[in-house]
Amino acid sequence: MDIVDAYGRKFEVLRVSVTSSCGFGCVYCAPGTALNGEGANGSFLSAELLHKNILLLSRKIFIKEIHLTGGEPTLHKDLPNLVKVAKEEKIPNIALTSNGFFRDGLIRDLKLAGLDRMNFSLDSLSQESFSLISGKNLPVIRLLNRIEEAIQEGLEVKLNCTVLKGYNEEQIRPILRWAGERNLPIRYLELMKMGPLRTKHSELFFSAAKMKEELGLEFNFEPEITPIESTAKYYRTSENYRFGIIANHTEPFCDGCNRLRMDHLGKIYGCLSDFRSFPVSEDESELENSLDLAMKTKKNEFTGSELSMKYIGG
Repeated sequence: MDIVDAYGRKFEVLRVSVTSSCGFGCVYCAPGTALNGEGANGSFLSAELLHKNILLLSRKIFIKEIHLTGGEPTLHKDLPNLVKVAKEEKIPNIALTSNGFFRDGLIRDLKLAGLDRMNFSLDSLSQESFSLISGKNLPVIRLLNRIEEAIQEGLEVKLNCTVLKGYNEEQIRPILRWAGERNLPIRYLELMKMGPLRTKHSELFFSAAKMKEELGLEFNFEPEITPIESTAKYYRTSENYRFGIIANHTEPFCDGCNRLRMDHLGKIYGCLSDFRSFPVSEDESELENSLDLAMKTKKNEFTGSELSMKYIGG
């Protein structure tokens, strides 16, 4: 059975928030929480619940990718087993997004469990702005070394950079140089109007147009053909550096959205701009109804939500 809306959108990618916990308190997600111990608390998705929901959802939709997120998913002590569970159900692509601060050996364990790709949040190469954005005084070189380690382990690697006015706009070009020299795609994100930042969004917002203007000061680039389901519009420079821009607000990508989201409690969400969740029921008709209702929450334009992304696999 295909769950398809009037715009031809399907659920094909399952983004799973395995925990709402995070040791960081990033300005664009959960400002201030790194200072009050929030990262040590929170709940975690069990491997049993993930397995159960994959089996149930796979009866109704074809899941071509599972993307494990958070919070910070590497805080989950059983993370390799979550990857293994998804791999054993023959999910074609399994990805993970991380801030890069985790135990030694984890990347190899994840690779052996079946992980295909790691996305790293790299918001700055500057120690000063990295600390300011993350809310933690941790060495940015450690993150850079983790990225290199993932490459050495044979994982596909992508980088994400959320650009904030007054924090890291001067890092846009240095990060592209650093990524391009390693043949890594970097995606620049417009700040999403989510959770605690809804009221301060305009103060921090740096548009896709300004990102391209900044990049144009140093690089010549041309657009690439990008699949409709891609959240990013990609470009390639004359140096053969590849970058994408995820312009949630100024160039919405809702028309091709193929994402279904799940929180650590196993509830599903159809859209980042809608906080309503639905149960993954063992009853066939109830499950079909949940998927149908989730699909109906999809918007044609990104409007944001009062719910922080860390709860719904942002």
